[in-house]
Amino acid sequence: MSGLKSRVLTAVIAIPVLLIVVLLFPQLNHLAFCLMMVIITLLGTIEMRSLLSKDHEKLLFTSYSGALLPLAQYIQFSYFPEMELTFYTLMFLIGLTLFLEVFFGAHDNFRGTWERNAKTITTIIYPGLFASFIIRIAFIANAAWYILFYFLLVFGSDTFAFFFGILFGKNNKGIIKVSPNKSVAGYLGGLLIPAVCGLLSAYLFPEVFTYSLGEGFVLGLLTSAIAAIGDLIESSFKRSAEVKDSGSIIPGRGGILDSIDSVIMAAPVYVAILTIVLGV
Repeated sequence: MSGLKSRVLTAVIAIPVLLIVVLLFPQLNHLAFCLMMVIITLLGTIEMRSLLSKDHEKLLFTSYSGALLPLAQYIQFSYFPEMELTFYTLMFLIGLTLFLEVFFGAHDNFRGTWERNAKTITTIIYPGLFASFIIRIAFIANAAWYILFYFLLVFGSDTFAFFFGILFGKNNKGIIKVSPNKSVAGYLGGLLIPAVCGLLSAYLFPEVFTYSLGEGFVLGLLTSAIAAIGDLIESSFKRSAEVKDSGSIIPGRGGILDSIDSVIMAAPVYVAILTIVLGV
């Protein structure tokens, strides 16, 4: 399936699902959306574990536990807002990983301890820790708007990067070695359009998006910039594993990670700008 067809297919399925979950089921701080993200994170974690196990090195079972971090984030902001539950959960999972290696590492006389620990902890952090910041958006005032706007910025960046690359990128590809098919024109297009969307959000809906036009522009620009970097980071993982896609769960598109790599990477920046810089 061509890149255009796969994007259209993904959009036809994903957009209605996202709209239904966010707009029709906002109860309990968007519990339905948060549970959906937990499931997606679990599937992405399984794919990440597979990428890191291509050399048939068995990882510790805590490598599946990254999906607990988005869940911990939801519980924290719903019931224990003064407690850093997500951080404590992360520390517990890392500590448990190191502890378990003491017992399970004996099969190779601990020669693979460093590698197993590093790979297992990586699967906890990516995608789990990054995805937990998406849950944080559900606890911002006017959360439904900010959730949908976030996905608009990220997927808009990917979409316009794709079209700008087709139209203007034939002679400026290959500069980014980890993803040689990406072009400078595509990258710039993927930055510009979301930045304009950020500006327009403040202009058209000032009662919801309470930041200034300039702040909206910067929000869109930085979010899309990190989203693009997220795509490149996942590409580096796949190149290291010598695979084209992270999985095959989405026909013509690849795996879950292939679709959420930008989404999870940009979330911490989006949340930080809104809550720390803009005070939303």
